[in-house]
Amino acid sequence: MKVFSASEAVWPALERTYAYLFRPFKAETFLKLAAVATISEGFMVSFHFSVPNAFPFEIDTGALRSILLAPDFLPVTILGAMALFLTGVYCLYLVIRLRFAFIHSLIHQTRGFRDAARLYSVEAERFYTAIVLVWLSFLVVVAVAIVLFVLIAYTVVSTRTPEGKLDPGNFLILFFPSAAIVFTLLLAVSVAQIVLNDFILPHMAIEGATFSRAWAEVRLRMAAHKETFASYFVLRLAMPLIAGVILGVVAWFIGFMAFGILGMSAAGFTAMLDGVPGIRAYLLIAVQMFFVLLGLGVGLVIAVCVAGPIGVFMRSYALFFYGGHYKALGNLLNPPASAPAAPDPATGYP
Repeated sequence: MKVFSASEAVWPALERTYAYLFRPFKAETFLKLAAVATISEGFMVSFHFSVPNAFPFEIDTGALRSILLAPDFLPVTILGAMALFLTGVYCLYLVIRLRFAFIHSLIHQTRGFRDAARLYSVEAERFYTAIVLVWLSFLVVVAVAIVLFVLIAYTVVSTRTPEGKLDPGNFLILFFPSAAIVFTLLLAVSVAQIVLNDFILPHMAIEGATFSRAWAEVRLRMAAHKETFASYFVLRLAMPLIAGVILGVVAWFIGFMAFGILGMSAAGFTAMLDGVPGIRAYLLIAVQMFFVLLGLGVGLVIAVCVAGPIGVFMRSYALFFYGGHYKALGNLLNPPASAPAAPDPATGYP
């Protein structure tokens, strides 16, 4: 396979995205593929839709907090928090298995995610364990940084001028190192995310390699092509932001029209049924809940239709770029042409 530079890998990634999502185009298949790409790649598009007075009750956050933190109810709160945490951990594992299936589907141009996920159960468990350890390491670093920020803030507040005011010089001297630490942490997290999913994961999926072996292979390739990988990191971080802004505007425009129609319809039914006693009052609640669910469904469809193609393109871009440096991946993306059969000496025909 050709070794693509960071910019050259954009076009084949666009071609693979178009072929994967739109050739042939079926709305149901498109939504399925876009939803999988959105979940596995973690792209999110927010939306806002509300139906006035759709809920017959209001939540008092202060009272709810006092109930949750009450001594008699505290064990239940702790158990609930643990259950939520464990659910989140398990959902992360499911997303990682789906990510393996998604990459398999993109490489082999298949759309059976359930069968693909079964192929990588062991590799997904290894990758999941490695990811948890990596993010725990970052969590420790972030905790240390928070302690440093607290000390810095205390120093700034406690150090005053002879007039008893805050010293702006001390604030500026301490602000810039703090900003540099925050920027470095964000950059390190972003680079780690790219290395894990774009470079290490293909080795584990294709070869069944361990995490340490995959990381060693990636490190050798990055050391041999420092400038190429550096430009890839820049584009890999910039392109989702640019595409997100452009498609986000498109999603806002579509959502503005769709939610505007739903909002006017909900307002019409509310005006027609509001204040009417008897069974029509319950009908109003049912109609309002229907519009809430309908708005939620429309918003999710718009979000998936926008985030899905971005996810497919970015994953295809990562595969085509790294496929030029990783022969096993490159051969799967672009199988080498088989050599012509040698002619038979007796007949002269192959």
